[in-house]
Amino acid sequence: MRVAIIGAGVSGLACAHELERHGVKPDIYEQRPRSGDLVEHVGVLLQVMNRPVKDQIEEIKESCHISIKPLNLVNKVTMYAPRASGSICGKLGYLIKRGQGVDAVENQLFSLVKTPVRYNFRADCAALARKYDYVIVASGTYDITKILGCWEDVYKTWLMGATVLGSFETDEIKMWLNTEYAKSGYAYLTPFNHESASLILVVSNANRKNIVDYWKKFWQIENFTFKISSLWDWEHVSGFVYPHQVGNILFAGNAGGFMEPVLGFALFDAIRSGVYAARSIVEGGKYEDYLARLKENIWASIKLRKVLNRFTNKDYDHLIAILTAPGIKQFVYNTNLDIIKHLAGIL
Repeated sequence: MRVAIIGAGVSGLACAHELERHGVKPDIYEQRPRSGDLVEHVGVLLQVMNRPVKDQIEEIKESCHISIKPLNLVNKVTMYAPRASGSICGKLGYLIKRGQGVDAVENQLFSLVKTPVRYNFRADCAALARKYDYVIVASGTYDITKILGCWEDVYKTWLMGATVLGSFETDEIKMWLNTEYAKSGYAYLTPFNHESASLILVVSNANRKNIVDYWKKFWQIENFTFKISSLWDWEHVSGFVYPHQVGNILFAGNAGGFMEPVLGFALFDAIRSGVYAARSIVEGGKYEDYLARLKENIWASIKLRKVLNRFTNKDYDHLIAILTAPGIKQFVYNTNLDIIKHLAGIL
């Protein structure tokens, strides 16, 4: 069996690892010179986003046979709106290093894969589909999916991020919701260590021309005094994809629409979709059937995102007050209730 993988990111490498477990050696094509995001930042696995899974790291290890070492636990999330703030404490998830560093999750996955990656190679999906039995598109972008008519935009944003220096609690995430600088987006701070952190602003329907203005307003309103050691920006698009297989071409990771549009976190489903693509090939099953739970979660997130797109700052004030109220937060965060699904329906 001949299998090609387009993309040597999280989803592509997870797919390659699963194929190797079943005795299939794929050919991996990556257009960049290395695996991993071009900038270093800290991603998040929040348990509340992946219910009924209780521990994403353990789930990946048990069901995908992939061991990932997180940067740290998330024991506290502090949220800010213009007139409300509050914190939630508990075992809430994990911080994950992203980028091209040795301890980044992409390099952790790369170390598990035996197949060499063909870097600096811009793959032609149509040509590969004629040459190989299967092609897994795990490029991290929607280009190929859109050309094949399977992609619909759900949430378009532009990000500006920085590595900032200061004093941070290594197990705490901070989040900001304010339509003045993020519109229907958000901002979050995730620490690398006690001295440095990743600070990212996500602005809905922004572009490279105006993201700097939103960034300046963000810093002005929140009155930050951090020192910036690096600065970057890029486009961030969540989409709805169907079908996830066209002929012998399968879509995984961001290319398959597995970036949830509420907070834009994608690591957990990116890994699982890559593994499921490989399993559907070696086991001869329908790829859509393997994706059933992932699609259900994404659809709930899309419904919630549509509601959040209409929120005002007054709505954010009320939301944070509710989510951090003593009785509510004990019920939501100390149980395994699928809060995203239910919150989307209620709102």
